[in-house]
Amino acid sequence: MPVLSLNRLNILVAYPYAKPKVIEEISKIGEKGRFVLDSGAFTAWKAGKEIKLDDYCKFIESLPFEPWRYFTLDVIGDPHKSMENYQTMLTRGFKPVPIFTRGEHPSVIDDYYKTSDVVGIGGLVGTIGNKSFVNGIMKKVGSRKVHWLGFSSTDYVAHYKPYMCDSSSWSSAFRFASAKIYAGRGKWIPFTKKTMAAQPKKELTNLILEHGVSPARLAKNSEWSNGNREIEFAIETLAHRTWVKYQQDVEKNLGTKMFLACSTDGQVRLMHRAFNYWSEKK
Repeated sequence: MPVLSLNRLNILVAYPYAKPKVIEEISKIGEKGRFVLDSGAFTAWKAGKEIKLDDYCKFIESLPFEPWRYFTLDVIGDPHKSMENYQTMLTRGFKPVPIFTRGEHPSVIDDYYKTSDVVGIGGLVGTIGNKSFVNGIMKKVGSRKVHWLGFSSTDYVAHYKPYMCDSSSWSSAFRFASAKIYAGRGKWIPFTKKTMAAQPKKELTNLILEHGVSPARLAKNSEWSNGNREIEFAIETLAHRTWVKYQQDVEKNLGTKMFLACSTDGQVRLMHRAFNYWSEKK
């Protein structure tokens, strides 16, 4: 079934990707959306680059609109420096979401909640034992507001119902030629290029049609690509629409605000189009 009532479109962009065209596309969403700015510390760390706190603060001040939330500039592998950056931002009049990362003493979470109503939990992306870590840290968090950074396991979100989380999993269809479509009630149906080129099951084709995409288009190799352009490939349309649908379903039924991580103006634009698609189907 299509989404019958929509909340806002939740988009997260990391500072290194927040180029002028990306900000322009976010501006077009307006009051229909919630924009969260991530510092991009993890992205910069992987690239061997450094983000300067002053540059990050000036960028926030230069935005043509106020983000719904923005994270502190954490420092990967240096909890002390991360706390120092957070305190500096508070002193400068900012109200960032602090980030607790694996390796810090659990009592630090209580310190963060003294100055913020929500705390981000980092160190979850692609790490061994991340689910066990989530189980342990949520005992400490309790009923307080939390944001899981880069962690959105369907089962875990359904169980813990975090206040916020974010995901970039929606883009896997472009990277691996393997996608999945949301069927409702937490159920996903996986499929591949080969699946569509053969004879897909009726349940799958019906879901694809519900998303306004032709199954015949998905049977073509040429439709399994993506790019920052006005022309949408079939897999792009489907991926954006099904993840927006999932995002809306999660917030409606679990109360969790799931943010879809975007890195280009094209991705933000297509998320906006997907949101409008479901809005028009109400």
